Amino acid sequence: KYVVSTLGHLSYIAQNSSFLAYNFIQTANIDATVTKYWDDADDTGGVTGDRYNDDNDITSTGNNEGFLNIGNNRYSSTKFTGEYDGGGYSINNLTIYRPNTSKYIGFFGSTQGATIRNLSLTNDNTTARFVTGSLVAYASSTTIDNCSVSGSVTASSSYLGGLVGYISNSTIRNSYSTASVDSGGGSNIGGLVGYNTSSTTILNSYSTGSV
Repeated sequence: KYVVSTLGHLSYIAQNSSFLAYNFIQTANIDATVTKYWDDADDTGGVTGDRYNDDNDITSTGNNEGFLNIGNNRYSSTKFTGEYDGGGYSINNLTIYRPNTSKYIGFFGSTQGATIRNLSLTNDNTTARFVTGSLVAYASSTTIDNCSVSGSVTASSSYLGGLVGYISNSTIRNSYSTASVDSGGGSNIGGLVGYNTSSTTILNSYSTGSV
């Protein structure tokens, strides 16, 4: 397994699709507060080729799109297919702000055949448009075990959930969301999962966030 212990590690995975089939173990709590200032543009400063360590990524200058989700949308080849073991640690104060055009937005944008376990997203703030979840936007044939989210998740359209936006043929167990869920319109909105289809099983899991 590849060790993840910093926000830079997470950003590198998100920006490099060749890592989406790998297995990871998180070994420390990660403070992601600075993601509220991150911009998608590769601007002045930082390392060339890394869009999220430029000079304006530590200030409010720019568009402030926040963290780039790991894995893209369900119709692409850039889905996360590996294993992410949080090791019982948390990722704190992560921000994603892509309200106008983006879909399949969450910490993981799209997963297939993946396993995500032992991970907490605390005070997470995710804002997008369509198919949105704090932990995973779209999950197919995925196991989510012993995971939790808190904070808020907001979208202007359909398929919005506190933990997962849209889930298919998967399993959620021993997991929960206390995140508030707020939709400006559309359908399939839920505290834990927005839309659940194709024999997905949910065990010993709950949501207490407002919807």
